[in-house]
Amino acid sequence: WLVIVFLSVSLVTSTYMVFLAKTAHVQNLESSLSKTTEIFDVNNKKAGELYAQKGTYVHLNQVSANVPKAVLSTEDRNFYHEYGFSFKGIARAMLLLVKNKLLHRDYISGGGSTLTQQLVKNAYLSQEQTMTRKLKELFLSIQVENVYSKNEILTMYLNNAYFGNGVWGVQDAAQKYFGENAVDLSVPDSAVLAGMLTSPSAYNPIDHPKAAKWRRNVVLQLMVENHKLTQAQANYYKKTPITLRDTYVRKDGYRYPYYFDAVIDEAISKYGMTESEIMNRGYRIYTNLNQSQQKAMQTNFDNNALFPANASDGTEVQAASIGVSPTTGGVTAVVGGRGKHVFRGYNRATQIRRQPGSTMKPLAVYTPALEAGYKFDSELVDKKKSYGTNHYTPKNYNNVYQGKVPMYEALAQSMNAPAVWLLNQIGVNRGYESVKDFNIPVTKKDKNLALALGGLSGGVSPQQMAGAYTAFANGGKIVKPFYI
Repeated sequence: WLVIVFLSVSLVTSTYMVFLAKTAHVQNLESSLSKTTEIFDVNNKKAGELYAQKGTYVHLNQVSANVPKAVLSTEDRNFYHEYGFSFKGIARAMLLLVKNKLLHRDYISGGGSTLTQQLVKNAYLSQEQTMTRKLKELFLSIQVENVYSKNEILTMYLNNAYFGNGVWGVQDAAQKYFGENAVDLSVPDSAVLAGMLTSPSAYNPIDHPKAAKWRRNVVLQLMVENHKLTQAQANYYKKTPITLRDTYVRKDGYRYPYYFDAVIDEAISKYGMTESEIMNRGYRIYTNLNQSQQKAMQTNFDNNALFPANASDGTEVQAASIGVSPTTGGVTAVVGGRGKHVFRGYNRATQIRRQPGSTMKPLAVYTPALEAGYKFDSELVDKKKSYGTNHYTPKNYNNVYQGKVPMYEALAQSMNAPAVWLLNQIGVNRGYESVKDFNIPVTKKDKNLALALGGLSGGVSPQQMAGAYTAFANGGKIVKPFYI
């Protein structure tokens, strides 16, 4: 029975892993790693790029031969002789797993991965150290080896490797640290970059020059052991200083940050994608972005003269804005705040919930009143008046009252007293149901006259309010805002 159970588990596991490998679409790996995800606007014109873990992609003939020698001597000496995995590495991983299980640890604390496995881990998998991930890594590595040549795998690895300081890929690393192209990297400089692969933060020469030099010399000695250098050559290079020169210019394809953030959020929530997939798979995403509107909106938000002065502690007055096509629901522009943008940070246009104030009057009062038989010029009572047992007393902003006022003037002047009077006349429940029809989130706590002036218990986002207002410009039909 134990044999049958073992074979059954092995069969199921193998079947799942093969399925995983087949559905990972490794045949698209090279193109996805070499291309950035592009964002297109409503007119199908390129608006920007999304990229993470990507630098300037170069082919192997654009990389100095010193780099592969240093990298393979350090990371995977048997790269050209093994089929994507190492039996010794797997055995070591298994022993470490058993050891950690005995110590009640649910992870693998080490174990040598081949270059192909490292590529697969960076491109497809999380950084968790578990046996499940190791198995996925193994099967995907075999599939990658089935599709690509060794030189193609090496090229993808060098372009997808992280070299610290926000730099991905050997070309950008060469410019960041040495001010030259990857094809011109010397032996010691190549050894510096190869040494950073195990710990980019600990061994980068800008922040930790002593550690970087020590690690470089370790790599040079490994190159001797791998017969890529003589001992005399290594000794000579070990004496040379690390000379830094930074000519790296960071790409800035993230031109409309709040809009692009919202695109990523929608792709995740609506299409079930991950952030890593969106940023790194070289997709072409077509959106409703109007670049002219977006630029104008961002320019206004960058103009401090258009906003109140900062608080005494320097805190900025915050704001958000969104533009929505009333016929399609396509979001044409969005800015989620003032000041420094944080990638996929807080977007006040889509995430904040605040009381909407007088923007609620057309939704909760005037629309249901017209539906109940009132006319646009019906006379409304404009007096300071108390309502109910709690003596709710709305006031006009200037504390001036005309006695009577036509509906269109009450709306145009955003007068409070007539709006509350009218809601009381048609009934709070009618106004409450109207607000719900406009897709504004309300609860039973909101069933009171304060609803006329936007007094909500939970609040509403600018995007939700913009969606509600599409009805007025779209023949009474509401369209839900969307980006992609």
